[in-house]
Amino acid sequence: MRKETIRNNTEAHGWLGLIISALLFVVFFTGSISFFRHEIEQWALQAHYQLEDYDPDSYLSVSEVFEIALNGRAYNPQEPQFIYPPTEAEPYYRAYVNVNLNEDIPHEDYYLLINPKTGEIMGSMEDFFLADFMYILHYSLNLPLGSYLIGLVTLAFLYIIFSGILIHAKDLIRGFFRYRSDGRERSQLLDIHNIVGVISLPYTIMLAVTGLIFNLLIIYQIAFALILYQGNTEALLSDAGIVTSSAKWQNIAWESPPIDELYEQQVDRWGSIPTQARITGYGDHGATLEVFGETGEGFNGRYSISYNLSDSSINYSDPSGDPNAVTQGISVVTSLHFGNFAGVDLRTIYFLLGLAVCALIVTGNLLWVRQREKTLSSAAVTFVGRFTLASTAGVALACAAAFLAERLLPMGLSDRGGMLVNCFIITLLTATGYVWMVKDRSLAFVRLLQSFAALCALIPLIDVVLFRDALKFAVSNGNSTLIGVDVVILGFALLVGYISWRLGKKGDQSKEHQKAEESLTHSNVSPTTP
Repeated sequence: MRKETIRNNTEAHGWLGLIISALLFVVFFTGSISFFRHEIEQWALQAHYQLEDYDPDSYLSVSEVFEIALNGRAYNPQEPQFIYPPTEAEPYYRAYVNVNLNEDIPHEDYYLLINPKTGEIMGSMEDFFLADFMYILHYSLNLPLGSYLIGLVTLAFLYIIFSGILIHAKDLIRGFFRYRSDGRERSQLLDIHNIVGVISLPYTIMLAVTGLIFNLLIIYQIAFALILYQGNTEALLSDAGIVTSSAKWQNIAWESPPIDELYEQQVDRWGSIPTQARITGYGDHGATLEVFGETGEGFNGRYSISYNLSDSSINYSDPSGDPNAVTQGISVVTSLHFGNFAGVDLRTIYFLLGLAVCALIVTGNLLWVRQREKTLSSAAVTFVGRFTLASTAGVALACAAAFLAERLLPMGLSDRGGMLVNCFIITLLTATGYVWMVKDRSLAFVRLLQSFAALCALIPLIDVVLFRDALKFAVSNGNSTLIGVDVVILGFALLVGYISWRLGKKGDQSKEHQKAEESLTHSNVSPTTP
């Protein structure tokens, strides 16, 4: 391949990587955390609620929970109302009420946590926003049009992957087995960058392609609708296998709808508890019931079915005798992206690979700086160095602060979830300001790592001191989620603390060596005579 082509690709690889590095780090760091968002949600809940063992035979029926969730609330009857049944991992009912937009209703009053045995409304799921916040940051940065921005970042990342393969094609295998531990800093960074890049290559390609499909899907749909279907979106959705249940409001009160009977039919058919039950037109003769769940069959076995509650007739059912290739393809893409087609071991691998990609991003930026130190102004090099610190170590520290806020913010606090987001933002801004104020970037990096380790160590300590009863209850009931998340957080505290200690020690040795050289230089200078 021509040297000029490789040179141009190298330039594009470096510049494009630098431009998207901040957003890409957020995507992969929070995405790695989000592989365990259900466990994080349980970790947040179990500190405040001592949930009993999973016992579906003693639980209230779905129809009773619908009544409890909607009773006394100004809901919109023509919109769908949601119930998420208890599972072994989440032994409680969750209910999402589509409120009447004409009423001034606090957000805590429409996403409910319900005791499955007594029907007591224990609280609001909105108070436990940490897991959802990490996931929202992953796919949209918690911005109104953030998903499209992330889609463009993913598109650029896909080019970076293939340009990296092109640049290192000849040395791909040999470079994987090479790490020059005694070499210059730039050589070490390059070797780490190459090794991590090769190890994570299948993972990064898969995530980039599937993420691109998710975040820019609407653009494909618009193009298909305009070009192939001449604006007929209904025909497009029909061919894509996207079917919605359209309940027709009849303004006639329903009479003894068979909600529980139809729900139990799906439980008996698939041998598992559905993940969601949805009623549109609640209380009306034209209401529909939709049930969603997992089949336990195939690579990504899921089912959905819609009933008319007036006569138990079926509106649609999936899987059907004529499976749709598009919906099956989207299901496969979803399973690949979220790693939910296997157990915890696969999600752990995804998690570790995601953190490895974070290291890939950091080393890439540092390589960019090292390669251009002699050609760029010192101000430009300093800016890139500080930008890298703030967008990587600063983001990690802000995430640790959000976990700490989840533990320290009192229950019953108005807009508790919003306060958690504020803690994240304030920490990120504080870390960014600190990075820009400190002259020694290496020292700033060590201090940020030490702060991250300190916050992570503080979280399990808080659980031991303030939530001792919850820990005892978890141990006695064999529930490992609360303890497991604490152990992982403590492990990160020890690992990052050790890394910061080594880097700090190395920095001190470098400063001592520099002082010794300066002293030697001054001692060799002969005094001038007048």
